[in-house]
Amino acid sequence: MRKWAAGLAVLFVACLSPKAQVLVRDPMIVPPDFVFGDQGPAPEVPSARYMGKFKTTFYWVVEEEDYSQSRSIPLYDESGNLVGKFPSSFVQDFKREAAAKLRDGRCISYLKRANRVKVGERFLGTGGYRLTELKSIAVDPRVIPLGSLVYIPQAAEVVVDGRRLTGVFRAHDIGSAVQGKHIDIFVGSKDNCDAFQSAGVRSTGSVDVYILE
Repeated sequence: MRKWAAGLAVLFVACLSPKAQVLVRDPMIVPPDFVFGDQGPAPEVPSARYMGKFKTTFYWVVEEEDYSQSRSIPLYDESGNLVGKFPSSFVQDFKREAAAKLRDGRCISYLKRANRVKVGERFLGTGGYRLTELKSIAVDPRVIPLGSLVYIPQAAEVVVDGRRLTGVFRAHDIGSAVQGKHIDIFVGSKDNCDAFQSAGVRSTGSVDVYILE
């Protein structure tokens, strides 16, 4: 009887004593509604998985009209047909950024393995994806699978031409220089880099990355 009474007393004291606070860090969070602001109907995404801090860089469309040097370097399409001859500096920048717009309005994408050019109305990503400015990113597919919907909260502070971005991107591309926790944002016009810089999203800086699932 005494043992039972003693146990009850201990339990009573424990209930009245201050409880230790235990912080549970759950990597699964519900993404805020506004991230889908102009994405059309919100995808059925129940949660977002935090991936950590990632290095950020940018890539853009190289404009042929910005180059006035002599046109001496040929570029060929997938079938070996001559697309045209271009300034060497244009070709160098095009092969680095992998996307360019010609004076006649055509879009060309660089096929690195074949050292050829894909001509089309839109820029080519990886795995059949097409790039969309301010919405496509290049990733390391070992870290972020191609096709993933990615949320970068810092990018939701970026304003381009009076329009605030949602911070939501699609993993549409890969790059030989994009390794590990590194995201390369396709900004379209090179001038759009300034909007990211102004919002604190800087080249070689870091951002928080979530995969929306």
